[in-house]
Amino acid sequence: MVTDQNHLSDSAPIEQEVSRYKKIAKRIAYMDSALSEKMGALDEKMDNYYSEYKKSVKRLDRDVGSLESRLDILDECVDRETVVDLIYKIVPSLISRRGLKGNRNFSYTIETDKSEESDSGEIVEESHGYQVREKKAVPHALAPLAKQRRRVRPRKVKRFVV
Repeated sequence: MVTDQNHLSDSAPIEQEVSRYKKIAKRIAYMDSALSEKMGALDEKMDNYYSEYKKSVKRLDRDVGSLESRLDILDECVDRETVVDLIYKIVPSLISRRGLKGNRNFSYTIETDKSEESDSGEIVEESHGYQVREKKAVPHALAPLAKQRRRVRPRKVKRFVV
C-alpha cells in the first residue's frame, strides 16, 4: 500500500504535465489551422493579383504597340526640321511675352548647336531677384497706370514664438 501511495504521488505531477502538454498541443493545432486558412486566402489573393497584373501588362503592351504604330505614321507625315524651325520661331515670342508680363529684368538666349549630334536648341533663362526701377517722365494720361504698376502688395510674414 505504501508503494501505491508513493506511485500515486509521483504520477500526479506527471499527469498535470501531460495535461499541460495536451492543452499546448490543442493551441498549436488551432493556430496551425487558423494560419493555414489565412495562407490559403493569401495564396488566392496573390493568384488574383498576378492574373490582373498579367492582364494589365498585356493591355499595356497592346496600347504601346498601337501608339508606336501611330507615331511611325506621324513621323512619316511630319518633317522634323520644319517642326524644329517652327519651335525656334515660336519660343522666343512666348518667352518675350512672359518677360513683359512678369519680371522686367528677364532676358533669354537661344543657343543652337548645328552639329549632327544635336538638332534642338537650348533655352537659357537669366533673371535676378531684384527689380531696378528707374524714374521716368510719364505723360499725364499714363501716370495712374505707372503708379499702379509700382505698387507692391505687402507680404504676410508668419512669426514663430520660441
